[in-house]
Amino acid sequence: MNRYRGLLAVLHFTLTGLVSLGAETAATPREQADGQALALEVRSLRPASTTTNRATLEIRNASGKRQRVPVVIETIAPQPDTDRWSTWYLAGSSDMGTSEAVEILHRSDTAPEYRLQSPKGAQASPVAPTETGRSFAGSDFSLIDLGLEFLHWPQQRLIPAPKDHPHMVKGRSCRVLESRNPSGKPYSRVVSWIDLEFRGLIQADAYDARGELLKQFSVGSFKKVDGVWMLKDMEIIDEQRGTKTRLEFELTVPQQAR
Repeated sequence: MNRYRGLLAVLHFTLTGLVSLGAETAATPREQADGQALALEVRSLRPASTTTNRATLEIRNASGKRQRVPVVIETIAPQPDTDRWSTWYLAGSSDMGTSEAVEILHRSDTAPEYRLQSPKGAQASPVAPTETGRSFAGSDFSLIDLGLEFLHWPQQRLIPAPKDHPHMVKGRSCRVLESRNPSGKPYSRVVSWIDLEFRGLIQADAYDARGELLKQFSVGSFKKVDGVWMLKDMEIIDEQRGTKTRLEFELTVPQQAR
């Protein structure tokens, strides 16, 4: 299951939780300290090698119309003795007439940085902090979703599990992290389910400034291909707009740079 761990760590996305987990409750000092430690642990995960994955964004609008957009995800491993690494998301093709590429620069101790190319091949330009909530390639994934930016918010809380009964989602034991955003935009808080064994994000709920559910994200199923566990799909739903985006991966072992 090593590939399972790698997929959850590299695919930086951010959301249907229990009603009790969505309630507004005060955090204890211990819950805050444990939450900070867990957020740091997850955002410190780094890819072991540089890989390329191919996928398709299936975008469904509020009226049910669907659009399919090809995507290439290039994950560039950090250089020795550094924790800085990056991911490129390249959407569209020359045949479609439109294209977009975004690079996300990751570090464990600072919030992600974003650089946008539109169309692909143009000069990359930094994305202003006020623009990081923009959609990627017309999908329900925003740039901050791809960058898992909520892990860098200053307020983190580990939601304790019932005694002798761990939080469960998709048949996996999880720790549940509540992250609060001081600005309240575009999300006021995110409640996420982190796999207890592999430390990867499995599911998360994002709430707006009024405390109402805005987006839901979850990973889908896995399949073993040539002895390697591969993620088949993941999806994100905008509950307020009634839209959904499904990211489907090609079931081939990702190409690794030599």
